Amino acid sequence: MENQHIDGSVLLNNYLQAKNRLNALNYEAYMEGPRNAPTWTVRAKIDGVVRGSACGKQRHIARDLAARQALNFLITVWGP
Repeated sequence: MENQHIDGSVLLNNYLQAKNRLNALNYEAYMEGPRNAPTWTVRAKIDGVVRGSACGKQRHIARDLAARQALNFLITVWGP
């Protein structure tokens, strides 16, 4: 199974759990625009620092993208 078919937040959770750092993760979500056509902004924070941020028409899409950004950053810094 390819990682692109797994939700980014699941991948990030699994990575942080393997590093024993799951409690370091926090998400912030904001909705802008009209209720019938919102734009969601989600930020993935690790130890209170934004490591991923994304926008989308649906909250779960923005969260997936933000989590993937954070995961890519952490893999670069902490290794696989």
